[in-house]
Amino acid sequence: MIGAFAYLTYYSARNGLVARVRRLRNPRYAVALLLGLAYFWFVFFTRSVRQGREIPSPVTGQALGILLPGALLLYVAFLWIVGADASALAFTNAEVSMLFTAPVSRRGLIVYKLMRSQATVLTSSIVWVLLFGRGPDPLTRALGYWVLFSTLSLHRLGVALIRASSKAHGATALRRNWLAGLAFGVVAVVVVSTFFGIRDQLIQAAHIGDVVPVLTTAFDAAPLKLVMYPFRVAVTPALTAGGLEWLRAMGPAVALLSLHFVWVLRSDAAFEEAAAEASAKRARRLEAMRFRRDTGAVSAKSVRWSLPLAATGGPSVALIWKNTLWVMRSGHLGGLMALPLAAWLAAVVYAGRSHEAAMILAAICGAVAAVMLVFGPATMRNDLRGELRRLPMIKVLPLSGQQIILAEVASSAIPIMLVQYLLVLAGLVALSVASPPVVSRAMALAIVVSIPLTLLGVNIANFMIHNAFALLLPGWVRLGESGGGIEAMGQAMLTSIVTLVMLALLLIGPAIGVAGVYFALRSAVVPMIVVGGTLAGAALCLEAYLLAELLGGTLERLEL
Repeated sequence: MIGAFAYLTYYSARNGLVARVRRLRNPRYAVALLLGLAYFWFVFFTRSVRQGREIPSPVTGQALGILLPGALLLYVAFLWIVGADASALAFTNAEVSMLFTAPVSRRGLIVYKLMRSQATVLTSSIVWVLLFGRGPDPLTRALGYWVLFSTLSLHRLGVALIRASSKAHGATALRRNWLAGLAFGVVAVVVVSTFFGIRDQLIQAAHIGDVVPVLTTAFDAAPLKLVMYPFRVAVTPALTAGGLEWLRAMGPAVALLSLHFVWVLRSDAAFEEAAAEASAKRARRLEAMRFRRDTGAVSAKSVRWSLPLAATGGPSVALIWKNTLWVMRSGHLGGLMALPLAAWLAAVVYAGRSHEAAMILAAICGAVAAVMLVFGPATMRNDLRGELRRLPMIKVLPLSGQQIILAEVASSAIPIMLVQYLLVLAGLVALSVASPPVVSRAMALAIVVSIPLTLLGVNIANFMIHNAFALLLPGWVRLGESGGGIEAMGQAMLTSIVTLVMLALLLIGPAIGVAGVYFALRSAVVPMIVVGGTLAGAALCLEAYLLAELLGGTLERLEL
């Protein structure tokens, strides 16, 4: 049976690779692949990068030695509290048809699932070695990462099996798994009590760097040291250079991996029913993604999220309302709001204690807001890039082509603009409460007043360019989801480079206007910020409006 599984796994991977190679005959995929490979070369394989990886970094190793076990603890806690993703048990429709009707035992299906997951595990190991593989022996580190990710994959599958057993057997399953529940309860009590004991030291830390020694001391002291032992065992081989030290670290890690393997195989769960249900959900999600052509699929539970809509009004507002509901129901809203919420929390906790912390936080907020100009269009695609596949439905709307384009672009640009605005506000709060304050209240108020229109104009123009490419060159722009892999990364790079160049051209006119305002009002800083920001935003919105008017006729003439 293992041979049959190996045969199926090998030829599935080989056929998938052959299909990708054949797809390179399309120039779009060939250019994207070349860009993706060039990116990997300059990031991982240039001489300076290779020399940097050959130099050991004690600071990096110590930081990873502290952070990785803590991150594993949080991940495991998430699996047990929130629940493992049901996709851990999911099979494809073809696998369900072929394997579930074949004379294959439940353990055989689990073994096949583990074999198929090794492709992802090996790829992740190679990527982590490229990112963090500082040291003379990358092979041993790759083996260490392989053991780490294999253990995590088994643990995720084991938790999914336990939850499936609990769902099938109810209280009986809880009694059968009482040991795992008790162990995690003890871990939770130890972790919470330890952090409760060092809360005063964390609060009194004047700098962000002062938190690391406090956490290091807490993690090295009993009883948290004992609780963190299995997590450190899993991480240590990946952070240890080759030799006897690595061999000594590898033994406990392999033993932990073996225990997980035995635990998964011996888990008493209604595996077939749970796997069939997870596979059906996976198939429905993939079908919804193909129909929607986006990375987010609306769940049944999210339908309760709604917004009021008046019975009368402009039809464009209804189109924006529809796309805004999709943002709320697909889970994108939570992901977008996580960034400003974290920034505001950091501003409240740390910014008022240190001038350095305030400057760092403000710089991070500004950098993230700027980076969202590049990655925002890749994550927020509820515009023409997702709607062109339903072109007949769009063309019957009582709207002109220009109105449709403006509504679609606004649906994507406004959420990104709001997130950027909240990030800018968090940075201003950090700079205002620093000791001494970096910006005056008058200047902060001027930025608060002028930046919304500026951000709106930049994002409207940016998303207008992306939608223009989807409308004019649909063969070179991926419609719908952004996809994955080197080709998708190269495609995103190609689109980002071209759109940023076009955005820079659109910024020439507003930049000239802002320069005129600067020379006219440079003696009055606050009015200069208000007038310059407002003028730049209005000019960009006007350019986007004119561009939408030009594209409206193209949309009206477009046919399937």
